[in-house]
Amino acid sequence: MTDQSTLSPGLADFAERIRSAALALDLKVEDRPELASAIFNGGSSKSTSISPTDLPGESHGIRIDRFNVVLGVLPDIATLEAVRETLRRCRNQCVVARSYLGTNETLDLQLMLLGPRSSERQDAWRSLALLVERDDRVARKLAWLRPEDKRRDEESFTEFLKRTFLARPWVHDDGKFEDAALDELSGGDASTQGLPRTLADEWERIALDEKKTPDDIVSALVKAWERRGQA
Repeated sequence: MTDQSTLSPGLADFAERIRSAALALDLKVEDRPELASAIFNGGSSKSTSISPTDLPGESHGIRIDRFNVVLGVLPDIATLEAVRETLRRCRNQCVVARSYLGTNETLDLQLMLLGPRSSERQDAWRSLALLVERDDRVARKLAWLRPEDKRRDEESFTEFLKRTFLARPWVHDDGKFEDAALDELSGGDASTQGLPRTLADEWERIALDEKKTPDDIVSALVKAWERRGQA
């Protein structure tokens, strides 16, 4: 278990940013150090704990509203082997975390991983981050790849938040939805926005197909886009 006061500067900053974002939404936040423990709930012996060599070097547990989150750090080097090993250790940490959660709570367990400085625009890191986020075992996973310039951290983190449960796309400064663009997609003016009407109709059919999995929907949307304009 990593105490919050002993977290590395990067992970401490990551935790504080997430905490601040949650508090700004008036959500209840509390530290859950047991989620970053090496001992399973109810255990006290070696047989009910995981070796440090099978756990991440540092991690932090936090609860936000109904979501329990384990925070960790991606390796400094963008290699498949290093990322797979980090992912393995973090999954183990999430297995421990799940022992402290109720059945329904495990469904909302999140693993958020901090990428190294300058990883944001590196193709190698982008590919590895996708590998991490597509791994749906034990917990949902998200990676924040940080920019080279620390002055862009706030902007980059804001973009990261848009992919998390802390996103609030329905909240606007004026309190109103800006639905004109959506109306145009379903109305007769879609083509004036550069989106062919036939493509808009096909996208709508794909998105509403209840038989498709999320991955199937994404794949079908991409294929439809690639076919646009073809006879």
